[in-house]
Amino acid sequence: MTPSSEFDEQLSASQADLPQPNEDGEYTRTSHQYWEVVDSDPNGLNCRMGTHSIREIEDPGSKIDLNIGSWPVVGTLKQGQNFEIYLGPSGLGVLYDDRHKPWFFVAKSEGVGGPSNCFVRARSSFVKPIQPE
Repeated sequence: MTPSSEFDEQLSASQADLPQPNEDGEYTRTSHQYWEVVDSDPNGLNCRMGTHSIREIEDPGSKIDLNIGSWPVVGTLKQGQNFEIYLGPSGLGVLYDDRHKPWFFVAKSEGVGGPSNCFVRARSSFVKPIQPE
């Protein structure tokens, strides 16, 4: 085995361990916490949050309208910026909105002024899973 093919196998193995999007490009429930923004929009990837806390939102008895796409933008993440998601009580890190679209709750992001405590779409055109450093 050549050194480059050994490296390629290790890389493939580590990529195989990462969550993969479904056929629609959506990430479904995952226990993987580490992500990177791939959205090329120069304005950044919108991170949205309503008036309720994550604890109120995840409460099974909650009557909160989960139209997350219409919630205010409270910050943006730039292409290449890494962030960690909150996995929630189930440990499966995805919240589905009222249209059954998956969202990640950003627990923290890298960089000065990086947004946290807000939602980004769990879609492969916006984010990708990464290995923790």
